[in-house]
Amino acid sequence: MGNFLQRDRLNQHPKGSKNHRHIIPNHLIPTDVNPKEHPNRSYAGNRIKTTKYTLMSFLPKNLFEQFHRFANLYFIFIVLLNFVPEVNAFAKEIAMIPVIGVLAVSAIKDGFEDYRRYRLDKRINSMTCRVYSRDEHRYVKTEWQKVGAGDVIHLSCNEVIPADILLLQSSDPQGICRIETANLDGENNLKQREIVRGFLGEREEFHPTKFKGTIKCELPNTEIYKFNGSIIQPCNDQISVNKHNIMLRGCVLRNTDFVEGIVVYAGHETKAMLNNRGPRYKRSKLERQMNKDVVFCVVVLLFLCFFSAIGSGVWLDHFKNNQQVIFIPFDDMDRYTPAYQGFIVFWTYVIIFQVMIPLSLYVTVEIVKLGQSYLIHQDMELYDPISDKRLECRALNIPEELGQVQYIFSDKTGTLTENKMVFKCCTIGGVDFPHADPDDNDAGLYEDASAPSPKVAKYINSMQNDMIRIDPTLQREVSNMSLDRMDDLQFGTRTTPSQTDRIHDFFLLLAICNTVVVSAHPHEDKMNASGDILDMTSEDDENPAPKDKYTRLRDSGSRRSTPVRYPNLPDESAHDSDLEQSLTDVSMVSENTLKKRYEAESPDELALVRAACSYGCRLITRTHDKATVWVPGDGEVELKILHILHFDSVRKRMSIIVEHPNTGEKILYCKGADSAIFSNLSNRDNSASERIKHDTQHQLTQYARQGLRTLCMAKKVISNEEYKSWIRSYHEAECALYDREKRLFELACEIEMNMDLLGATGIEDRLQDGVPETIASLRLAGIKIWVLTGDKQETAVNIAYSCKLISPDQEVIMLNAKNMDMTETLLKFHLEKLTSRARHRGSDLAEDSPVQVHGDPCQPARPFKPNNKLSLVIDGKTLEYALHKDLEGDFLELSQFCNSVLICRATPAQKAAAVKLVRDNLGMLTLAVGDGANDVSMIQTADIGVGISGQEGMQAVMASDFAMARFKFLERLLLVHGHWCYDRLAKMTLYMFYKNSAFIFMLFWYQIFNGFSGSVMVDQYYLLFYNVLFTSIPPGVLGILDKDVEAETLLARPQLYKQGPKCKLYKPHSYWIQIADALYQSLVMYFIPHMVSI
Repeated sequence: MGNFLQRDRLNQHPKGSKNHRHIIPNHLIPTDVNPKEHPNRSYAGNRIKTTKYTLMSFLPKNLFEQFHRFANLYFIFIVLLNFVPEVNAFAKEIAMIPVIGVLAVSAIKDGFEDYRRYRLDKRINSMTCRVYSRDEHRYVKTEWQKVGAGDVIHLSCNEVIPADILLLQSSDPQGICRIETANLDGENNLKQREIVRGFLGEREEFHPTKFKGTIKCELPNTEIYKFNGSIIQPCNDQISVNKHNIMLRGCVLRNTDFVEGIVVYAGHETKAMLNNRGPRYKRSKLERQMNKDVVFCVVVLLFLCFFSAIGSGVWLDHFKNNQQVIFIPFDDMDRYTPAYQGFIVFWTYVIIFQVMIPLSLYVTVEIVKLGQSYLIHQDMELYDPISDKRLECRALNIPEELGQVQYIFSDKTGTLTENKMVFKCCTIGGVDFPHADPDDNDAGLYEDASAPSPKVAKYINSMQNDMIRIDPTLQREVSNMSLDRMDDLQFGTRTTPSQTDRIHDFFLLLAICNTVVVSAHPHEDKMNASGDILDMTSEDDENPAPKDKYTRLRDSGSRRSTPVRYPNLPDESAHDSDLEQSLTDVSMVSENTLKKRYEAESPDELALVRAACSYGCRLITRTHDKATVWVPGDGEVELKILHILHFDSVRKRMSIIVEHPNTGEKILYCKGADSAIFSNLSNRDNSASERIKHDTQHQLTQYARQGLRTLCMAKKVISNEEYKSWIRSYHEAECALYDREKRLFELACEIEMNMDLLGATGIEDRLQDGVPETIASLRLAGIKIWVLTGDKQETAVNIAYSCKLISPDQEVIMLNAKNMDMTETLLKFHLEKLTSRARHRGSDLAEDSPVQVHGDPCQPARPFKPNNKLSLVIDGKTLEYALHKDLEGDFLELSQFCNSVLICRATPAQKAAAVKLVRDNLGMLTLAVGDGANDVSMIQTADIGVGISGQEGMQAVMASDFAMARFKFLERLLLVHGHWCYDRLAKMTLYMFYKNSAFIFMLFWYQIFNGFSGSVMVDQYYLLFYNVLFTSIPPGVLGILDKDVEAETLLARPQLYKQGPKCKLYKPHSYWIQIADALYQSLVMYFIPHMVSI
């Protein structure tokens, strides 16, 4: 009867539609179901295969791929032509050896790479996890490749997630877990995920068999930060699920004992595999020009063959008696005619002159580029001992492009700066609270035995860099912080908030409005790799483990399917008040408290939480629905978290809605960019509020002029009616399968309106070492530098002066417009002004100012000389208008007058659009450098992408062509290695054309003296192996090891780099110069010995 009901239930849910799919848990599917009727049969299994070949398909498939190259097809044609008896010039077997050798080398290389992929696939597919088995009523050890959609999986701490899994159970009492996504997007910071709620009854323990819902979700796609779906309960109720409920394949479970979930996407349908498209292939400018020159080689070859064939026919036509022509290879003399003989000889000359097209050129170029990349990687001058990272060449086919860069587009935060944030100052209620530099702190390190316990002293010493010099006035206000004082405002004792209230709210916001994770102890799972639950009592008496989350299993060999979970018992000494009041007063600090550590998704959040901690407002624990904060006036205070509106690049702010523990009022705390906060403040006609806004804006400007990163803080008290109405709409939007993100965005903006300003913070992000010197050198090398940042304009301008992007003697053009008409007016005004100025001083800039659209930098239509005394600064809103198709020409023209450009408040899309505009419209070779996920689109748009492995994870590195640890390494990478690589490869390629042409021309001169008969003066072995053996090593050595100038000279004289961007070594006519040189030298090498012999 049970199976019948289950079969009937399966039939109620189709497998899906073109927009979504249905997944039924496998433990609900009868064991005797026909595999062809299995509801999850059409979904991919978890076995992956990234190899291109099999043993059977390797030879035909590899040859098919190699025959897509024109050069290989040409030489195969030559080999086949040599089998024709009338035209063969060499022994058939010997003629095949060079071609077979080149094909074999390429096939071995491809086969070795594919074998490495096969071994990696096999190792991954053989990894094991624990999958719930309905037959055994427990979790069993299962290989990854046998996992499928609908399986329930148990994962332990530090275990790699085998598929995309919907989270159903967590060992954490609050139903959350943390994952590390470094294998997926490169981010090392922990991300929080939470279980699906609502499918179990209250206080009901999870068991796989209790999950009876059907999962309805979107089809597999590449968007790793998006997931929409719902769980359809047997009663037809729907539970919404989103990206916070899913764990993706390749991530690692951290800081959680265990989790359990159901597979929704497996194998090649997982988001990780869909995004794994392999390395991008880029073709450099030099390689594109080389391909054109190979076509010219064909033209020269055909000309020589036609000329020789005509010469053969004309020469034979002078014989009146055919019997006198002893070398005609025909038995039937009736077939002889000069025209027919010329046709036959033409194909013979195609075989003889085949060396004109360099067979080994492409193989040699690949080997040379590989060698160049290896030498760059091994350069110890590009090694960073702090991070223990070398420069990494992720794209092996464009090293010479490094020597031809004309524009550099750089991010600021984390690229030019350290991205190690230090809290420097704050303003609350319009009152500025400056903080002294930590270096000025008179407090020394704890070194003697009279200090607190050694562990406390060690902790304090290690935290010196994170501590700030506390402002005494602000500290006195915070020390009296009490929720009772806040109650006066809520109950109507005071109608307006006092300065003390704003300070209290300000530091509460710093402590809780974030995604910071608090962790303290190691995590262990009681289930072993085979699925058995064991009793793991700690035997360490000196350092006893924290009390168990699980019941002690009295029965040995217990085979529960899921470990039983119990809440954490309180640790009596976990939070000592003395540490919470001030890190400088450590006489009674608990060592257990010191074990607490903060892990944040961004350095900004970490700096703000540590600043609040320094003033005694310390975040102790947080879960999905509550945050525990140590408040100096009250001790531990538990705030109920009602909702979190996460930060996004459009809203540019983050909010958290909490419930007041005493009054039950709903309070929204919000932090974000000043433009995002000030536009959402309430418009109360209140002189105090206006004064606070005015003073805060003035102080923000001062912070920005100091080069500090600024954030604004605001709050809003939400009535119960407003919150109920809003949360109802929000839940409806969460359950929507279409336009979900748009509706959620609109609702977030709706609740964040009419806020009250609390204050702002200033955070210092110091410049990296060597940045000013690097930018100065790159500008001397003739490279234009654009810096694109999301920071406030004043902050960005201050940093631009510090890093020498803008020099004091430069005139700065500011573009700040509110609409498109104003943008157009500003662009026209500055263009006319600059053009008139250039004309007045007799410069050629006036006539050269129009933008060169779709120009070739190696073939400039006219010289353009930017004014080194001009810099352009434009904000993101104005840039949006300037990038419009009607204004982009004027914007480009204006930017060409300037030596440097600074773009402020730029979004990731605008960064990529700016790169694309210069790359496509000016035809310039662009390089983009960044360190964060917001720089990925810019890095991928540029001709060369450089990723900085900094504090914001590794996503930019994973999308880049070259990865390095410090921005200053860019100077040596471009000016030294870029110059060398371009110089070597250009000279090597032209030399390959020269040596082959000179050899063929000598053969051609010989034909004049042997009646164009097709005979040669060298042995056939020398002719066939000339390219692939006898002359193959010198070009390779030249391309890898040659140095035209020493590194020290290149760094001391950056102007030497200009030969690359101007394509001085390899221009379109360089090929014909080499042909002319080869022609001249072949005449000398042939005719001088010939005349001497006479």
